[in-house]
Amino acid sequence: MIIFKHGMLSKKEKTIVENILDECNDIYGDAYLTKNNLRLFIKENIDLVYDGLAKGDKIAYEEGNGFIYLFGWSDKAKRKYIKILTKNENATNRLLKTLHWHVKETLWVKVKKNNPVKRILERNGFKFQGDRGKEVLLCRSHRPFHPIEKKEEDNEKE
Repeated sequence: MIIFKHGMLSKKEKTIVENILDECNDIYGDAYLTKNNLRLFIKENIDLVYDGLAKGDKIAYEEGNGFIYLFGWSDKAKRKYIKILTKNENATNRLLKTLHWHVKETLWVKVKKNNPVKRILERNGFKFQGDRGKEVLLCRSHRPFHPIEKKEEDNEKE
């Protein structure tokens, strides 16, 4: 079962997230946060995630399969970024679909060009925004669905 949460995590939830970190390999080195121009890997700096969650960031996780950390709310950044750490492509896909239901904002992600997660992100609506050397910047814009607009478009086609 996928859990989507913002705010502080309970001890049980922290244990689940820490177990996910132990079980999932960050082969491509994409699970990091940047502080003061330093890359701090989430596995070694999980307290940064907990602090961010307490200040408004969000997390979606599935026990035993992985998590997506959403940040940018805690520091009131213009861009909201995600970091993904999962066991397999199916888990990544399920977690991304959960984000579509829960997050109504534009999301950004940087991943290595050779990371298979890049392809999954693109299938889930993330579009190429820029080349960052070994990484690419992808973005998924949120455009709310308005039934009134849809009806007007249908009337124009007739």
